[in-house]
This record gives sequence, structure tokens and C-alpha cells, in this order.
Amino acid sequence: MTVPSGIEDPISSIFELTDRASEMAPTIRRMYRYTATVIVLYLVIMVVLLLVGLSGNLAFAVLALVAIVFGFIALSLLVETDRFYRTFAERYRRIKLLQDAEPSPNVPAGRTPMQRLVRYLAQSNPRVATLLHEHPESLRYRVRLGNGTPPLTFDLTIVSPTGLAYRWLRIGDPGFALLARLGPDSPTVADLDRFADEVLRASKWLPARVARALLVRTKSEPISEDVHDFAVGHPVSVPGGKVAIEIVTEQADGTYDLIPHVLGVP
Repeated sequence: MTVPSGIEDPISSIFELTDRASEMAPTIRRMYRYTATVIVLYLVIMVVLLLVGLSGNLAFAVLALVAIVFGFIALSLLVETDRFYRTFAERYRRIKLLQDAEPSPNVPAGRTPMQRLVRYLAQSNPRVATLLHEHPESLRYRVRLGNGTPPLTFDLTIVSPTGLAYRWLRIGDPGFALLARLGPDSPTVADLDRFADEVLRASKWLPARVARALLVRTKSEPISEDVHDFAVGHPVSVPGGKVAIEIVTEQADGTYDLIPHVLGVP
């Protein structure tokens, strides 16, 4: 009896199919850009024809208006299709990161905890590494946000601003922001709740959605069950989505302890 292909190792077969689909990503992105460009040009032409028709031919103007409506419908369907494919690509990226990730990653060399954290983020996430390489100004230490009293201060921010095209048409780079602070060695639920509130307030002053919020510890003091449950089960509802409060601990053996272990973000 011949065993059908994929039955021998279904998990590996699923990953293989996902790999094949992900290889089409560059082609899909080009098709999307070309199609979106054609539709936008079509709408521009129809608007011109509508204006011409209004000046001399009402029936022609009505036809142009109908064509504009259909054009906007086509553009909205194209945007929804792109959003679906982006979701697929993002899930695939997270799966690949999970496959390749170390459960207890090593703490990189660095003079300060924040410098070490930046190097870890760059090593564990290609998108962060690319941003820091191409736009080093996106990384800032000791940042003050807002004009409240007391002011919102963070020991580290990495910000990739949302593109104008994405802001208006959901096309292009959605951007992201990472916030980090050196926290107490034995944080309490009140500490995490206060940090979560400050992350929410800071999100209103940033030009991109907050994708990660990290509280860094340099000593591996025991964490209470309540603090662990708060970090895992109480994400912050920031504009554009939700973000978990991550507790990143530098352990004595030179590895990170991550609660929760967040992968693929941004």
C-alpha cells in the first residue's frame, strides 16, 4: 500500500507548503503595487472625465461617476486582499522565528543593559536589524515623551514611523515602536500596572503603533505568580492593537529569561 505524500510527516509537509507559498511573496507584492497603480490612475482619469461631463454632458458625467464607484470598490477589495496576504506572511514569519529561536537566548556583550537589549533585539529580529542599519537615528536612549508631570521617560526607544501611504490607504510600511525601561529586580503587579499605563500614554505621542514594551531586570530574583500572570494575561490595548508587558531578565548564567517569550514582533 502506498502512503499518500504528506502523511508520513504531516507537520513537516505543512511547513513545506507554507514555505512554497511564502516564496511567492515578492511576486504578490509586485502584482499588488502594479494593480493598485493602475486602479488609482483609472480613478484619476474617471474624475477628470466626470468634471468634463459636468460641464457639458450630464449622461456622460453619470457614467463616469458610476465608473468611479466601481473603481473605489475594486480598490477596497484589493486592499482587503493585501491585508489578508500580509497576515499570512506575518504568521509565517513568526513560525520561522519560533523554529529558529533559542528558548534561552544568550545575553550579548554590551556596556549597559539597554545596549545589550538592543543587540539582542537586532539579532533576534531581522526587521529591527535592518532598521538600525539603515536608520540608526531610530534608536534613542533616555527619551522623554509628552508634557505631563511627571514626564514619561523610557531608557530605550526604537521607532519606525508609519508611512503616509499606510496611514491613508493602508499601503506600504505600517511602522512600529519599541519601548524599554530598566525596572526593579523584584517587580510587583503595581509596578507592571504603572508601566502599562505609561506605555498607553506614551503611545499617543509616538508616530507608530507600540509593538513591544519591555521591562528589563539585571538580577534574576524570583517573580511571584501574580506578576507572572499579569505579564502573560494582561496585554495593553494601545491604538492599533495590543501589546504585552515583557519582563526581560539577565540571568547569572548569561542567558535571558523572557516572560512572555514574544517572537515575530514587530
